[in-house]
Amino acid sequence: MSRFSWSKLSLVCLMGLLISISSQAGRIHVAVASNFMVTMQQLATAFKTKTGHDLIISSGSTGQLYAQIKQGAPYDVYMAADVYRPQLLIDTGLATQLHTYARGQLALLVNQQSAADCQSILTADKLQYLAIANPELAPYGLAAKQFLEYSQLWTTLSEQIVMGENVSQAMHMVVSKNATAGLVAQSLLVKHPLTVTQCQWLVPIDSYAPMNQAMVLLSQSKKVKLYNELLSFMQSKQGKDLIQNNGYLVGKQHD
Repeated sequence: MSRFSWSKLSLVCLMGLLISISSQAGRIHVAVASNFMVTMQQLATAFKTKTGHDLIISSGSTGQLYAQIKQGAPYDVYMAADVYRPQLLIDTGLATQLHTYARGQLALLVNQQSAADCQSILTADKLQYLAIANPELAPYGLAAKQFLEYSQLWTTLSEQIVMGENVSQAMHMVVSKNATAGLVAQSLLVKHPLTVTQCQWLVPIDSYAPMNQAMVLLSQSKKVKLYNELLSFMQSKQGKDLIQNNGYLVGKQHD
């Protein structure tokens, strides 16, 4: 057979392989808490490269997404910033297969403060507004409230606290300088380039309840196989490394 024929045959085989992979590729709709949005986008790219499967991602606060699911939103997977709401869905028969995929960390982002005493802004006169997520809707907001209560600052700072619907909105308040400082997700700061007038401080993890983040497969979904493939990928070394590199604790670090 001529060289041209071999090349043509190889091309045909390659095209056949790509068609075969494409025909087996699936699509799964994931509702993810806003703190994990950027990480999920990175996971989605890596997951597609590895499996050919597409992730459709919708984002919002954990509470907002939970309410949407209760009202019948057509998601396949719910990835919350807590364990409480995914467990509620299981208890009411709306979900199965709960797995903890990460533990979040709380951080303080401050405008116009030196790195040496970043956290001192919380007791400084120049603190005009402190942004947090709504504790009723977002686990990061609840963690911020717990930390402030632990530090005996919740009542003291009550008039300075401003709330976003989710932690991304709280972050935006600080970045846009509408707030002096904000208690936000460490994951949002990993890729955030600090300006010369900004500093950040990782809040001690024992000053708020553990923010274990859980995912579930919604009972209405028929994507059980895809869910298990996504879960396996997230539990692989590649998946865990990516999650950890985005500011979360994984595996034994939960303890």
